[in-house]
Amino acid sequence: MSPYQVMGVIACCTIVFAGVVSLLTMQGVHILLAFLVVYLFAVWCMLGMQRRARESYESREDFGKRRDELEPCTGRVRASDFPSYSRNISRRVGQLRV
Repeated sequence: MSPYQVMGVIACCTIVFAGVVSLLTMQGVHILLAFLVVYLFAVWCMLGMQRRARESYESREDFGKRRDELEPCTGRVRASDFPSYSRNISRRVGQLRV
């Protein structure tokens, strides 16, 4: 998503939030209670969406082990794997400091 789309979604959610709070306030609900109710409802919806996404991800048949659990060090190269290269680098760094 582009930054403009993200800002648009945030603006729309803010407008909906403010609209629902103002509607509840016009119905006679105290404003702090209206904020709390709408906020807790939004948090409850988000937690429900996360739970459903996690369940659908885990229910896939090809779930298996993750790639990094199977081969944790595949494709990783450390500086200690190349002792001659690291010696040359340390010499060059020493020359730069002098």
